[in-house]
Amino acid sequence: MIQLLLVAIVLLPLLPFSFGVNAVLRLAPGWLRALLLLVLPVGGAALLATQPVPQGPLAQVLQAVAVLTALLYAWRLLAVRELFIWARLQATSAWPLVWLGWLFGLQGDQVIAVAVALALPAVVLTLLACALQRRTGGAYLGLRGRLGAAYPRLTGAVAVAVIAALAAPPFPGFFALLMVLHAVPVAAAIALLAVWLLWSWAAGLLWQHALYGAPWPLPAGGSDLPRAAGAAWVVLAVVVVGLGLIGSGTWWMH
Repeated sequence: MIQLLLVAIVLLPLLPFSFGVNAVLRLAPGWLRALLLLVLPVGGAALLATQPVPQGPLAQVLQAVAVLTALLYAWRLLAVRELFIWARLQATSAWPLVWLGWLFGLQGDQVIAVAVALALPAVVLTLLACALQRRTGGAYLGLRGRLGAAYPRLTGAVAVAVIAALAAPPFPGFFALLMVLHAVPVAAAIALLAVWLLWSWAAGLLWQHALYGAPWPLPAGGSDLPRAAGAAWVVLAVVVVGLGLIGSGTWWMH
């Protein structure tokens, strides 16, 4: 069991393993980074779902490290303006919630569902950061003004993805967070609410740099997301919200 828990700690990284996983994500190309942001947490959650929950000191240590990891990376988000970094740090802050849900009673498909709901926004933000990098040479927000004037569809997609990342309703992350809050004791719930507050604060700072200020100058030959791509992102958002509502309704009925 200990060996499998160590594998799970790497896939769903807790401190100090999160440093190494973030180093790998930083060096990976954009498409591979997006894939890893989905495969790692879902694989770790699938592994946890097959294991009995530890008891005694080991469980207490895992709970404390999970809370510390979530708070540390949520706090680090406040200083980040680069979209690739923001996505992976927010994901690293969200993954410990899967551990807490598992440690306090979520089982099987519930653990995997929480992992998927919390992982998808980081995947989408990474893909959108790739699109932004192709147009501007980087994914740093606020460097030359607000993006909306030059790239309205891309900026809208980024704004919606950030809302999903901070687990706001009606996105699946909100219902996943409620599941975990329903399972954990009061002290852990207070820590998770602090994490949620830090996500919201960091998102507000990100929007301030992306959506306000002087217009970003559109370079010669520059173009926004194609209309078809914008429509595809809208359809994806609607589908994800619908699946989240269906899944949360099933869980509450259960």
